[in-house]
Amino acid sequence: MRIYLVRHGETVLNQKGCYYGRTEAALSSRGREQAKKLGTFFKNVPLLRIVASPRLRAAETADIIMAEYTNERREELQIEREERLTEQDFGIFEGGTFRELAKRYPEEWEQWNRDFSGYRIPGGESFADVRRRTEDFLRDLKGFSETVDRETAILLVAHKGTLGHFLAACLELPLEGYWNFVFEQGCYSRVDLEDGYAIIRRLNQSV
Repeated sequence: MRIYLVRHGETVLNQKGCYYGRTEAALSSRGREQAKKLGTFFKNVPLLRIVASPRLRAAETADIIMAEYTNERREELQIEREERLTEQDFGIFEGGTFRELAKRYPEEWEQWNRDFSGYRIPGGESFADVRRRTEDFLRDLKGFSETVDRETAILLVAHKGTLGHFLAACLELPLEGYWNFVFEQGCYSRVDLEDGYAIIRRLNQSV
């Protein structure tokens, strides 16, 4: 099964360098253009499913891609909203920049930097929390992949964090494997599940 991975388009909070997960932010004009270009690529890809994080920025990206879709399967497709693909909840750090958070929450900021993977941000999640839910989603996908043929294609529209954890989980890397991947906005990646193995075919491919 072919799995296409797309990070949501740019938002104003991305421009400001903010940490944000549950905070809602609409796409910027550049983000909408990025999504539209991706739509021109995917419009003829025979997708069986489109699964998106329900956060506004990801949902909007998926909607724009869907609006461009002209494949004969269009009438069969509906965008599935998947909570397990939402970005990490940054709790009290939501909406702050590096400098702001270091000043506003010095103790918590120090703890987070000391144990970036295991520390659960007050009111939010840890890296390990996000990895667990993306692994849970991956298990469902692996089960689904066993019911379809190798050429079946699906599209996941999510976030830098959850896509990083998802790909690390696909390759059975430890939690720190997240740091090996960066998902650029306006690009797509592809990983194939074949005979129990995950094979990276594309990474940050521009359109």
